[in-house]
Amino acid sequence: MKRFLKKNWKILLVLLVAVLFRLKLSLMGAHGDLRVQSEWGNWMYQNGGPKGLYDWNVWGCIWPNHPPLISWLYFLAYKAHSGLMFLFSNLGNFIALHRLAPTKFMWFYDFIRWFGEARYETTPFFMGTIVVIKQFMILADLLIAGVIYYICKKNNFNWKKFVLLYLLLPFTWYLSAAWGQSDQLSFLFLIIAFILLTSKKYVAISPLLYAIAINLKPNCVLLLPVFLFAWYKQRQSIWKLFLGGIVAIAFSFWTVSWFTDQNLISYCLDTLIKRISTGQGLLTLNAYNFWFIFFPFPDKVMPETVNFLFLSAKTWGYILIAVTTLLALKVVKYKKLETIFGAIFIAGFGSWLFMAGMHERYSFFAIVALLFYAMYKKKYLKYFLILSTIYFLSMFHVYSFMKELEPLKIIFLLGEELLPRILSVINLIVYCLVTHKMLKTNDKQT
Repeated sequence: MKRFLKKNWKILLVLLVAVLFRLKLSLMGAHGDLRVQSEWGNWMYQNGGPKGLYDWNVWGCIWPNHPPLISWLYFLAYKAHSGLMFLFSNLGNFIALHRLAPTKFMWFYDFIRWFGEARYETTPFFMGTIVVIKQFMILADLLIAGVIYYICKKNNFNWKKFVLLYLLLPFTWYLSAAWGQSDQLSFLFLIIAFILLTSKKYVAISPLLYAIAINLKPNCVLLLPVFLFAWYKQRQSIWKLFLGGIVAIAFSFWTVSWFTDQNLISYCLDTLIKRISTGQGLLTLNAYNFWFIFFPFPDKVMPETVNFLFLSAKTWGYILIAVTTLLALKVVKYKKLETIFGAIFIAGFGSWLFMAGMHERYSFFAIVALLFYAMYKKKYLKYFLILSTIYFLSMFHVYSFMKELEPLKIIFLLGEELLPRILSVINLIVYCLVTHKMLKTNDKQT
């Protein structure tokens, strides 16, 4: 250990700065999404638990439309906030009573007051709760870096290069620390589930991890055909898949039972599915994808039911998703983990690129999967850098956590959103180019 620390102290110092930067950033600003999620957490905390959350209809904000598992995390954040307030208050009083710190220590009381009071008088949430929610996402961010380190060490890759790329590029810290979205948390379970597909010893727990990913971020379900086909290509036991699937389904129903005493199957069909359906019926939202090129949001709002060549845009989206998924299946090879990463990118980014009603954040798991693929195939690193940069710009377009940066967003609105449309074209071109190269590599290996 001493030898490792001595040899890598510079890189570890940079990693420490990356962590501290995330912690600092988490104290700045709160996107409206987190304010809504905090209100859900507050309701559960005030009502003694999550039961009844999806049945309650008197909301000052959007009704709960996240799956039970991630909603439970918002409740957990409120409980953690309460415990931290108790800890901070008693620690401050202990230090003050025993005169263990100078007068300048009063800043700690200012922090406690800020951490425990409502951010605005008209809202029920505490700013400290939002900070706690962000810490879950930051932790997941760091653990993903740990997975990158594991893959690199296992294959004798340059772990410093790829870990630093992941932690320092803005698309990661902006999503976790500034915005506080759960994409990293779901991706952590998703990528481990796919990695375990090449393991004989631990493959049985892969379906459970995949189910957790879906219960955190439902768009992960788009990769189900890739998951099942990769299982088959790795020559894994069908019996283990059956047992693992039963456990995964049981776990999912168990999380639902935290929120209701009704029959779980009928509750899911009659209440839960309707609640967590976030579709707004629009063709484009904020995603720089194929549809944004022609119908930039919000300048040209178009319903997903609009017809092109006798079919609705929504139907064309499903057809193209099927095509990109089939292309993804073609690259999966036995005992070649990198091909699974490539399939995740082709199916995941393709689904986001062509599906109607996509948000800007939903391509995260595909872009990071491309980074994992680039560990094995270095020439793909440039494509990852392009896509991750556009990903960051799309987030900044939607949300700026600093008011001083707001004027910069005017550039996205010029010329009927010309810049976002150009970036959408680049996303499409890069995707087609990368997919073609992966398929070409697959043909050479066949």
